[in-house]
Amino acid sequence: MEEALRSKRSVIAALAVAFAALSGPSAAATAPGAGSGAGHQLDAEVGPLGVCLFHGHICGNVYNRDDRYNLLITDNWGKYRDRSTWHVLKPGQNGHDVGVKDVDGYWVGPGCKVKRSLGLRTVGPGWHKVRDGQKIQIVDIRC
Repeated sequence: MEEALRSKRSVIAALAVAFAALSGPSAAATAPGAGSGAGHQLDAEVGPLGVCLFHGHICGNVYNRDDRYNLLITDNWGKYRDRSTWHVLKPGQNGHDVGVKDVDGYWVGPGCKVKRSLGLRTVGPGWHKVRDGQKIQIVDIRC
């Protein structure tokens, strides 16, 4: 499999302020701290920033189909604790809607659970990896 480095790498400096303003009642409302280790799903399949299979054509994406809560995503699994990699998905949005070509993970806040449409799998708090080619639909967020 051939990999290509994604060229897009710009994040607005006010992301942390926007995140706080947009999160409102959100599964992402309790921002993941750098010291928090519980619930993180680390994976041996961690690659360099923005790497998608086949020259960026098979990337990961997350769709927020919940009708109440925002969802926090990262565009760099290797640096998911760095706020500059975070983006907020409002209900009805996906990674592409917020300028993220390759979503590498999503955050579930403390005390929350999300239901994914594929097999109706439920996952709990922490960061969850999104692999290349995965199209994850979050259909329900409960906090």
